[in-house]
Amino acid sequence: MAQFTIPQIEEFERILGFFVFDTTVRNGLTSEYSDTTIDRTLTILDELVGIDNLLKESLETSFVKESRGSKLSYGSHVTHLKSEGTRLLTELGQLLVVGVNYNKYSPNTRRSTIAYW
Repeated sequence: MAQFTIPQIEEFERILGFFVFDTTVRNGLTSEYSDTTIDRTLTILDELVGIDNLLKESLETSFVKESRGSKLSYGSHVTHLKSEGTRLLTELGQLLVVGVNYNKYSPNTRRSTIAYW
């Protein structure tokens, strides 16, 4: 069993939308986790960074409608990336047993999956 470092905990709080310090969430994140859980959560963090980079790239190149004879559908691409980001955030919140307070990939959705134990 292992624990996350304080910078990792603060990153989880930020990504999961806990912008105001919450002792219940912090206490949950300072719990001991299995090595498998820690490995998966760190992998999810890396995947979310990749999705953020792809979304930024899509925004920067969204004016291109066709490339080398191929029609491009950035709307579908962005929708897929946001869906994948939401799926990963939900998985992260469930693995850490704190839920998701704010989903930046679907900001209009006010559903909260916060778990208070």
